[in-house]
Amino acid sequence: MTKEHGVASLSGAIIRTKTIGRAKSANRCGNTLTGARIELTGTGNGLTDARQDNYQVRRQTAAGARMTPAIFERLLYEEESTTLDFKRDQYPFVKASDDEKSELLKDILGFANAWRRSEAYILIGVEDVRGGRGNVVGIRHSDHLDDHSLQQFVNNLINRPLLFHYQAFGIEGKQVGIIRVEQQVRPVYLKRDYGKLQKEKVYVRRGSSTDPTKPASLDEVARMGHGSAAEQAELTVEFAAVGRDDSMGTSVAFQTEFCETPPREDIPDYGLGRRYAMLETSSLYHTNSGYYRQLAEYEFMKRLFLPMRVVVHNTGSVAATGVRVELATPAAQEISLFYPSDMPDRPRSREFSFLGPALRSIRPARREPGDVTIRKNQDRIRVEVECETLQPGRKVWSDVFYVGRATTGVVEFAGWVFAENLPQPKEFILSAAFTLSRTRLSVQDLRSLPDPGEGDED
Repeated sequence: MTKEHGVASLSGAIIRTKTIGRAKSANRCGNTLTGARIELTGTGNGLTDARQDNYQVRRQTAAGARMTPAIFERLLYEEESTTLDFKRDQYPFVKASDDEKSELLKDILGFANAWRRSEAYILIGVEDVRGGRGNVVGIRHSDHLDDHSLQQFVNNLINRPLLFHYQAFGIEGKQVGIIRVEQQVRPVYLKRDYGKLQKEKVYVRRGSSTDPTKPASLDEVARMGHGSAAEQAELTVEFAAVGRDDSMGTSVAFQTEFCETPPREDIPDYGLGRRYAMLETSSLYHTNSGYYRQLAEYEFMKRLFLPMRVVVHNTGSVAATGVRVELATPAAQEISLFYPSDMPDRPRSREFSFLGPALRSIRPARREPGDVTIRKNQDRIRVEVECETLQPGRKVWSDVFYVGRATTGVVEFAGWVFAENLPQPKEFILSAAFTLSRTRLSVQDLRSLPDPGEGDED
């Protein structure tokens, strides 16, 4: 992990960051968090309408673009086709039978195998109006499908990873569901029978429907295997669990805590008790007089900032070379990204004199797959992840970085995947929902927290 910047500012907080070759510096904070590099561009709650429009225009022509009101309105005037389907009601999924869920599976597979030149959409909660604008009837918020569960359901049944996403979308004061199916390597088919569908049958959407009794012919299947799409890399980026190699989907939720601590000048020095007074004559130990102040900083940072990482997966049939992922978010979005070395260690009231904090900042000079670099300027924060070459089926898990936000809300990150055998960068969206609670620690609370130094005897 290569470090360039690690900065944060938070109301009423003292935050220290570490930079190789420099001492810690304390900052009294305002109301924004800044910090981080894959590449994400955020569109959180505070974004102005003009800036939001700018993001939408840039994304409209990109594969994997997030839905916008302008794109949605345009789709309402289109006829059902190999790239569009209207569904008045939500698909049965939770607690549904295999036969019921196979209807959803059939439609997704049909669009994946369809002969088309652009991504396809299923608009759920929209009634088809022949020759006119589709009628938005909406669905209940509780009826939305979970993208991660849907991804697992579909991809566990088929021969290759299928590139699609479910998005909850608000329009005209109503909720609609959107399933976006990207262009991808074909054919895609079931590995085993499921519900009303048969294994190894290639279901194809033709016109405005997918007829399960008319799967692709052998000639069609043969033609699906040819063409430039099979020679291009197929790469996906998702959030990943910390501590285990599991994908978490394209949206995650964080429960964080803004813990107000006493002003630095009101926090007393730590005094060594009689029990350890004799150790002061030893050069191996020294009393950490700033222990309580360091503890306040540690508790603040630990509760507000949580670890995060991403996984990059080559789902195609050819190797992807020179892969780099970039994420960015506007600096105004009250979002901060940090290296682990920016996070304070758990302080100790008694420390070994020969150990110094600089040791944890030493990093290897050689770059490795998954290495993260954080950059920032006055306009935006960027995260970059180097992945090098990904063979078909290979995944690269990024290094951990920390994320925090001083307010409750959802932040969307726009990302780009670059590779030598991609004709253009692939755009994607990751979203993070933050739920923030506010708490307070008094000096007495700090004194009552466990002290790791109490367990040291020699």
